[in-house]
Amino acid sequence: MATQTYKIPSSEIPGYSAIYRNNLFKDGTQGSEFSEITTAYELFQHHLAIAPKTEFMGTRKFNPADGSFGAYEWLTTTDVAEYVEEFGSGLDHVFSKYASNSSCASGQQPLGIFSSNRTEWLLTEFSAFRSRRYTVGVCDSSGVEYSEYIINHAELSVVVCSIDKIPRMLDRIALIPGLRVVISMDRLDCSRPNSVTQAFSAETAGSLLRKRAVELGITLLDMDEVLEMGRATPTTAQPPTPSDMCTMCYSSGTTGAQKGVLIHHDGFINAVRGVHLALRLTDSTYLSFMSLVHCMDRYGIYMLMFGGVRVGFFSGDRARIVDDMQVLRPTVLFAFPLLLNIIHDGMAKATIGARGIKGFFSRVAYRSKQKHLASTGRLSHGLWDRVLFSKVAAKLGGCVKAILSGGSDLKPEVIEFLRLALSCEVLQGYGQTETMASGTAQRMGDYTSGHFGIPTPGIDIRLRSKPDIGYLVTDSPCPRGELMMRSKSVFAEYLGEPDKTRETMDGEWLATGDIVQINPTGTISFISRKANYFKVGTGFWLSGERLENIYSQHPLVQSLYVVGAPEYYRAVSIVVPDSAEFIPWARAVANSPAASLEELCNNTTVVQELTQKLRMHAEANGLVIQEQLGAIFIEPMPFREKNSALYTSTLKLKRREAAKFYDEQLKKLFTEVGEFDKPNVPQTVSDVTK
Repeated sequence: MATQTYKIPSSEIPGYSAIYRNNLFKDGTQGSEFSEITTAYELFQHHLAIAPKTEFMGTRKFNPADGSFGAYEWLTTTDVAEYVEEFGSGLDHVFSKYASNSSCASGQQPLGIFSSNRTEWLLTEFSAFRSRRYTVGVCDSSGVEYSEYIINHAELSVVVCSIDKIPRMLDRIALIPGLRVVISMDRLDCSRPNSVTQAFSAETAGSLLRKRAVELGITLLDMDEVLEMGRATPTTAQPPTPSDMCTMCYSSGTTGAQKGVLIHHDGFINAVRGVHLALRLTDSTYLSFMSLVHCMDRYGIYMLMFGGVRVGFFSGDRARIVDDMQVLRPTVLFAFPLLLNIIHDGMAKATIGARGIKGFFSRVAYRSKQKHLASTGRLSHGLWDRVLFSKVAAKLGGCVKAILSGGSDLKPEVIEFLRLALSCEVLQGYGQTETMASGTAQRMGDYTSGHFGIPTPGIDIRLRSKPDIGYLVTDSPCPRGELMMRSKSVFAEYLGEPDKTRETMDGEWLATGDIVQINPTGTISFISRKANYFKVGTGFWLSGERLENIYSQHPLVQSLYVVGAPEYYRAVSIVVPDSAEFIPWARAVANSPAASLEELCNNTTVVQELTQKLRMHAEANGLVIQEQLGAIFIEPMPFREKNSALYTSTLKLKRREAAKFYDEQLKKLFTEVGEFDKPNVPQTVSDVTK
């Protein structure tokens, strides 16, 4: 079996595996291609040079009369370049007049951007780069206090934001005393309506907000006013250097407080150039809907700029994403597994999971495409695509050629279905905020699953043994341990936290905190997050994340949260059922044909039967008895709907928050399991997740 990585000879040292690289870039560099591009601003200039008149940034036309959205309206790359010059000049005047003392890392000035994904977000970022400023995305997906934390921690004196964020910031200005200037992306006279301005009028925005800002000592402007400053008195651009700071992204905070991750321009470019060299996507159309505050969506956009891209922004409501896709007709999607699981579930239930002749016909077609792919290596099928699957693909616009997933593992059955139903590449990748989302990616044409590919060009990886939880680089047949990465993409520092920066680095290597194995093909498979391990009473260390991935493959389960404690022999779980499968099954078990989902979830017999089914599923998947669930609580509502604060903005479950939120249920479950060697149930189950 051919390996896809290059193993550097004699690079092993005690406790560490050999060093692995992409086998097409054995010297560890990215070669000479695009070597003249060293900053994000130069990458924008490159895109301007190769696609000056091409549609670049698109926004759906909004009808204020009925709240509907129409076709995309576009700015060409030349339009964007003109805007960047004028708005960038205007920003120079704003900082000079109102925030001249604003500086942080490397003497550069930070610029906050606070809104959902939209054209003005990227226009602001490009304009910041024009004058050697670095951007800081501000986010409130985890609560108001999160945005306040970022503004204070990043020492932001100027924030560009959508109009709906302004009242909140003014209401809480005492908690963000360093803020001096707020620039509205939307006209303060509301003369250019969009979905965000619906709640405002010329009086409330243009008069009351301005009056309130003056009373609080805040300069309130809109982007058009800043543009006029730039047009009236143009300034000379001061482009960044490769060693300048490019952006600061905040880590997701799944296991602790968010950290401000500073990325240099050369690191940013190394990240996006590497994945471009790996995937070679050109003339792409891309839907931007994952939060631009974090790095994955920008990673996708900037990577595609090497080969030319049209970026259409979603209409602001994730419930309309499929409609946005049908209008935009994207060719490339970057998405987290949660969204792809939802897309899969809807498509699969309407086709191969359907009842009657439609389901039978769909399953015949699906099996035929499976055999065709295995024998020919081609995703397309002349008959079945025309008769059936082209209609399925049309749900996402009908033009998707590649989907890249990251953030966590995507189930093999989801990957296979999306590949065959959409006739497109479905690739998994791995990265972290600390590497600007770069790290590994599956190769185009690799139709396997269960791994997240190989190092992208310019990335070195190795493993570090973790004997405390039973993973060694000497394990056979596959080395296992903590993934380490070395490249220019590795972050500069955590702002203001030198101790945490040092803890994260092992010399020049980034310690990712993720446990993986290197397969015989050179691909890398995820095992679990190191921080997600817990010890049960027999001394076994278990990975909650690994168990969740296995149990969630059961057809009755949508998602679940697994936790254990040293006082107890077995782990317990909060289980969210797949309602479409669960309700008919549970009604039969409870002998109650009209029972509601909530009634079924509270039915003792149903709980017992589902517990037994999950234990059988565990045995079938080779789990030892300590990994089998001792007790479960069935939660009828998905975690994200029950409490959105349980998820990060990158759609990862916050384990500590989940433990606190379900503390009462978890204590009852542990009581049901029974103590292993201690007489008392913990006062709070969240204590065991610290």
